[in-house]
Amino acid sequence: MHKLVIATGFISILLSCNAQSSQKNKINNAAGKTTSMLEGKDYVILKRFRLEDKQGFSQPIETSSFVLPANWKVNGSVQWNGMNKCIPEIVQASMQASSPDGEYELTVFPVTQFDWSDDPVYLDAMQRGFNMHSCNIAQPLDAAGYIRNTMAPYLKTQVKSAAIITSLQQQMDAGAAQMTQQARDAGNNAYSHSGSAAEGSLQFSDGKEGMAFCTLMQTIVTLPGTQRQMAHTFQCYVSMRVVLKYKNGNAEMAKKIMSTFFSSARINPQWLNAIQNMYIKIGQNAQDQTWKQIQVAHAAQQEISNNIVRNWEASNKTTAGNSSTSTDGFGQYLRGVENYKDENGNTVELTSGYGNAWSKGDGSYLLTTNPSFDPNVSLGGTESWERMKH
Repeated sequence: MHKLVIATGFISILLSCNAQSSQKNKINNAAGKTTSMLEGKDYVILKRFRLEDKQGFSQPIETSSFVLPANWKVNGSVQWNGMNKCIPEIVQASMQASSPDGEYELTVFPVTQFDWSDDPVYLDAMQRGFNMHSCNIAQPLDAAGYIRNTMAPYLKTQVKSAAIITSLQQQMDAGAAQMTQQARDAGNNAYSHSGSAAEGSLQFSDGKEGMAFCTLMQTIVTLPGTQRQMAHTFQCYVSMRVVLKYKNGNAEMAKKIMSTFFSSARINPQWLNAIQNMYIKIGQNAQDQTWKQIQVAHAAQQEISNNIVRNWEASNKTTAGNSSTSTDGFGQYLRGVENYKDENGNTVELTSGYGNAWSKGDGSYLLTTNPSFDPNVSLGGTESWERMKH
């Protein structure tokens, strides 16, 4: 329904994420001499990780993919709860990733929603659970307020700063305007929308630092209230909650990791469309059709061959449905990636600061500052790497 981000000066700490790999590789340089190359110092390998939905369909379906250092530990899941009255929380996708040395911990939290009304009678009904589809009850916030007042207490951390990302606000405003116009076209003139994207700087009690990213879209419904005045009901949909915790002093590296993650993130459109169709049915008061819709989505599943999956991973993303923003915007905002082209001519955004990149065709990438480094020679010749164009 909604959708679901390293530089030459930092080569010395070049992904301590890759520090556990200590194997030295021999290559022939231009002068014909043998030089030792150390993974994690002279080159780094990135990998496209893929998450699956193992519950909603008759067989596992790839839902999304993203690029992180190849030796990171990544765990993700998609949980279904058809009995959840909060519609956006029926399907909950989350992910946790960490570097081998534990210096970086990345968490993607599932979507959530909180509701409010300035009509005291209607608010009381919501709090008592009389509203069929009310979610968590809390006063409306923008994305920066959500980081400060909700995410930070949940994470038990202090907020050093939290602010709206002004360079993304135009994109958020465009999404809100599109949603409002769609409501108008459907005859729902009482509906309006307001979106925001924010970044927060965190300080944890164990001395580590963190960065938090959030996107939030408000739906405001204005109707005559119970107190002879116009009343406003707020639905605050939090489409993205991402936190990267890192060792103190690694802020610049952390930005590059996040930029690579955000710029490489992809969502499988067939899976997303099936989920959206299910939500539409529920929104039309067809709760009894919920699990039938999951079976209908089986038709979409039949179309998802490896070829289709890889095609959607190679293509650029666009905002889907009424999603608040594409993660590409965050990757560009953080400015930690450079563009390369693979053997098929597809543009790939990879971590900046290396200048030389190779791809293996399976979503794996190798970055190095040494232009004479050839992974086909130095890594034993058992894999086929293609040099990418910068």
